Amino acid sequence: MSMLTVEIQPALSLLDDLLARICRALQLTPTQHALAESHYVSVGNWLGSGGSPLDRYDPMIYPQGSLAIGTTVRPLDRNEYDLDLVGQLEMGARDPVAVLNEVEARLRAHGVYGPMTERMNRCVRLNFAGNFHMDILPARRDPSLPGTCLLVPDRELRDWKPSNPKGYAAWFDARAAQGTSRKILRASIEPLPDHEPAHEKTALQLAVQLVKRWRDIYFASTPDLAPISIVLTTLAGQHYAGEPSPMEALSRVVSSILGALPPFGRLYVLNPMNPLEDLSEKWDDDPRRYPAFVSGLRMLDKDLAAIRGAHGIARAAEQLERLFGPVVPGVITEQARAIEKARRDERLGVTGTRAGALATSVGPSVIAVANNTFYGA
Repeated sequence: MSMLTVEIQPALSLLDDLLARICRALQLTPTQHALAESHYVSVGNWLGSGGSPLDRYDPMIYPQGSLAIGTTVRPLDRNEYDLDLVGQLEMGARDPVAVLNEVEARLRAHGVYGPMTERMNRCVRLNFAGNFHMDILPARRDPSLPGTCLLVPDRELRDWKPSNPKGYAAWFDARAAQGTSRKILRASIEPLPDHEPAHEKTALQLAVQLVKRWRDIYFASTPDLAPISIVLTTLAGQHYAGEPSPMEALSRVVSSILGALPPFGRLYVLNPMNPLEDLSEKWDDDPRRYPAFVSGLRMLDKDLAAIRGAHGIARAAEQLERLFGPVVPGVITEQARAIEKARRDERLGVTGTRAGALATSVGPSVIAVANNTFYGA
């Protein structure tokens, strides 16, 4: 029997199961994923189809960011997702603003996409009202570097900036799987990664989703000071040490980052697959941003320690809601009902293979649980 979304999975502790359920409440639903994929393919076809001015550049369209690595999180207080794709163009050195203008003009020429089109600094955005916005980032190969390194345009600087979204996704996959990465497909329009239920994600993916939600909550009143997602994701990948538990992974990542902070100046977060790209450059734009990040991370470290030390989910509920927002009470109720149902069906027990872990079947190493005492005092 599959128990990915209703019952407690074997070998997941109560807290880890709860964190996975929180992530499920925050990410794309299968329906939203299918809708995003439909628009993604349609936009890619419009940009690269015969008759498009961009066709001569042999465009290759593929996802980047959280969509590519399975760490999407719904933005706080609005029901829109930020989905990013790369439009890699086979071209030589050209004026970067002219390239952005060309992509923008092609999108504005579409009967549906035209009114949705918005000019951004490094990309062109399509605003799908009420669902998500899609950022299309033009790019060209970096002739000075090997592999998948790219150059992307910057309107303000009127120059090309280094990047490597495809290499970054492969690096994150390898970190999450401890040496195993997903196969990267190459085609004119590459498929989106399959939708992953939260209980099938790696501990690192879940830790990234959780730290991004913490960021949204903590910086809700000062959003201009919030660290960007790519910085949090990269730091999490760099400091992840293979912990199988989402709580252990998140706690280790936070404490390890704090231990790596330089005594003077700021921490530099570089693209691990293109060290010429400083992912943390926005910290230089406002002197308040980096100290706010450090202060917030120290508080998160203390809160996570308090949650780990709490006796039972009920006693940790207030801190969990403060860290991860209003989805927490509903998720706690959902988990309690799942545990109670498993108990009634005589499929709930405590296994001797991992202290405190729950199992959903009774076997030689499993002691049956008679009553639901997990949410008591």
